[in-house]
Amino acid sequence: MKKLDQTKVEYLISLLQRLEYGSLLITVHANEITQVEIKEKTRIANTGTVK
Repeated sequence: MKKLDQTKVEYLISLLQRLEYGSLLITVHANEITQVEIKEKTRIANTGTVK
């Protein structure tokens, strides 16, 4: 297993910290992170407010 690049780790952590609802897809090729895809969702409460 290859050691992770600290810059990439910090970037992934920052994405996770801002993500309230959704998913984070990390694509790896040959032990390297090659692509990151973030999908955010918006929840609409019963009161009609957007969260």
